[in-house]
Amino acid sequence: MFVLQSKKLKPRGGGHRRSLRSPVWCLVILFAGLFFSRAEAAPQTNATVRVAGIVLKWIRADKEANLRRLDPLVREAVRGGARIVVTTECFLDGYAIKDKSILLADYRDLGERIPDGNYFQRLAALAGELKIHLVAGMNEADGELRYNTSVLIGPDGKLIGKYRKHALEHELVRNTPGTNTPAFETDFGRLGMMICADRKHPDLVSRIVAEGAEFLLCPSGGMFGPKSNDPILQARSRENGRYIVFVHPCEFLVTGPDGSILTATILGSTLEISSGEAGSEKDSKRVFFFDLPLQTR
Repeated sequence: MFVLQSKKLKPRGGGHRRSLRSPVWCLVILFAGLFFSRAEAAPQTNATVRVAGIVLKWIRADKEANLRRLDPLVREAVRGGARIVVTTECFLDGYAIKDKSILLADYRDLGERIPDGNYFQRLAALAGELKIHLVAGMNEADGELRYNTSVLIGPDGKLIGKYRKHALEHELVRNTPGTNTPAFETDFGRLGMMICADRKHPDLVSRIVAEGAEFLLCPSGGMFGPKSNDPILQARSRENGRYIVFVHPCEFLVTGPDGSILTATILGSTLEISSGEAGSEKDSKRVFFFDLPLQTR
């Protein structure tokens, strides 16, 4: 807050003194006070936060290529005003768990240590540089265990927390299920995450909301579209009265607290591409935005 102190002006060239208590000066001070008060309060009136979903095809088992392809899209999201940026499920390793022909040792080598891994550190540096909250999916290495994990990195480039997928289904042969249902404190309220098949389990989603999640993000990579996927997210939103932002290699979807679809776009029909197809017509990718209403706190 700017404070204007009242004081008398020194006379100039024998002129008379002009007091700040005169009607003209009172008006000047009044309008200046109103201007600065409004300037200080303006940021507190924002009712939304812009969320960006990075719809990007996977390149299987190539962490370097996937991060390189993600970087310019995250920067585009920030230029578009995004404060929260969300990737797909396991964007970093290209959802390598889907391909069981990958040798187990090679699959395990794709695991990323959190927060000490090289690629995690590069993602953290990106979030810190751009001053955003970044949600990024990866195959996490924790000792001998491997998890399907989404991390939340803060605008200071530090790990806020991580969520490990519970409903693994075919992944159980190599991955370990998560057990926690955290909600994470951010500048925009408490954020909850679920990953792909977790959305099919009402009790699991309700536990995340019970932890205080005010909105939900769902990095995904399985089924998509209005027949097989969208009604599931609509039901979870309606049951819990929460917005859900769904980010998938082929779809960006947002459902409202009443179960309505607020935005939905299908982008291509292929979840993954080969390295040689990068940049081709098959490599459809795009940054999608949604201005997420914030709860009054």
